[in-house]
Amino acid sequence: MNLIYDIVRKLKRQEIRQVKNIIERSSFTFEKVGKLFELVTRYDERPESFYSEKLYGKPPDNTFRVTKSRLKRMLENVLLNDKSLTGYESEAINTTLQTKKKLLQGDVLLGRAAYQASKNLFLQVIASAKKFDLSEEWFQAEILMARNTSVTTSTKEYEKQTQRLLKLNYTRHLVAEAQILHYSIKNLLSNRTLSEEGKADVRTKIGRIKEIVEITDHPSARYVYYLTEIYALQIADQFEEALSFCKKYLQLIQEERSQNSPRRIAAAYVHLQQVSLQLGRLAEARAYSQEVLSRYAKTELNYLPGLELAFLIEFYSGEYEAAQALIDQAMGHPLFDASKARVARWHYLQACLHFKLGNYKAANQQLNDTAPLLADKYGMNLYIRLLEAMILYELDLPDLLDTKVLNMRQFVKRTRKDKEDIRPYALVQFLMQWYKNEYDFVKTLAKVEKYLPSPEEGEIQGHTFSSFELIKLEEWMKEKA
Repeated sequence: MNLIYDIVRKLKRQEIRQVKNIIERSSFTFEKVGKLFELVTRYDERPESFYSEKLYGKPPDNTFRVTKSRLKRMLENVLLNDKSLTGYESEAINTTLQTKKKLLQGDVLLGRAAYQASKNLFLQVIASAKKFDLSEEWFQAEILMARNTSVTTSTKEYEKQTQRLLKLNYTRHLVAEAQILHYSIKNLLSNRTLSEEGKADVRTKIGRIKEIVEITDHPSARYVYYLTEIYALQIADQFEEALSFCKKYLQLIQEERSQNSPRRIAAAYVHLQQVSLQLGRLAEARAYSQEVLSRYAKTELNYLPGLELAFLIEFYSGEYEAAQALIDQAMGHPLFDASKARVARWHYLQACLHFKLGNYKAANQQLNDTAPLLADKYGMNLYIRLLEAMILYELDLPDLLDTKVLNMRQFVKRTRKDKEDIRPYALVQFLMQWYKNEYDFVKTLAKVEKYLPSPEEGEIQGHTFSSFELIKLEEWMKEKA
């Protein structure tokens, strides 16, 4: 009852009227709540037994405590104009939002001098924060209580609180630093292919995130560390290592309540699917694909990346009818046009499928809709140009092909001046030898053998199952020879 009186004393007249109106409009289950509120506003502060006898004719029991709890929550809602924040499918998200709400409630109550009520909410915040590793909310609740008790607590006890606050503050800043670095790296990896200097910078930042994980062992820091490694290792073609982090990432999400959510689990299967595909493990990739598509609604945006990976599995498996069905499904998606780059990706995939099926004119036409991908000077731009060159050969347009090959040589020289040990340089050597040998495949392959190292020798060979370079130039040449 102390908490209820603490709030009632702070209510304004219009707020009291608002409570009465809510009770009058509520169902009969709130009848006792209304009578309790009437008693509280009529009498001065009395013990619980007084109110329980008035309402139920017996000492306080669980029934009375439920009524009291309902009234307290109703008073808090009116005082703070609260709205429910429990509509999310993830327990962690709901708890986080509810904890933030209670922190705000406690801060407002503290500002209105309802000290006992505010402390009660802060203790609830701390309990939830400990359970779900909410370092920011935990710190804020502790510091608000510390601010309020700084002149009423003994020096020895307050020093313990001070040290606890300093530790919480240190942890929350480190976790925030890890999250900031993660988003910075994600931005770099998502918007352009990195130079060697850029990759080195990314590894430095990842090293700092790993250091923060070792210092704090905080689930949120481990979450961003695993996810960052998954992104970066794939860019570096280190797929076995990436697969290891994918499994750690899924395990963390499944075991840590603070990180668990259906969407995150679905995203973990997306990563497993993608890395398994790049390793050429099509059976594993297909199993993960089924997990992904079963966890997203067919009308939501996240369903589209799942369809794209499913397409790649069918494409590399030679199941071209199934691959076409997935393209048709994607292009009929209600959110297909939400991203220009994604639309362009699907047109590129369609072009690759047309090429495989021998529909060269249709493939060439699809490439006209891939313009948004040409901004990637180190990746998709090159693969689109390569596919275009192969299409022009199949369409028997040698003059246009000459121009494309020579332009590509200049393009790679401009964008890869100091990177002659990687695949773009090797691909240009293919093209130039092919051009010099008047597009004779046998002569060209005989002269470019040195550019065809075995897979274990490094980057030039590339991976068999790429999510970008679906039609490999050297493989196409061998088929035509």
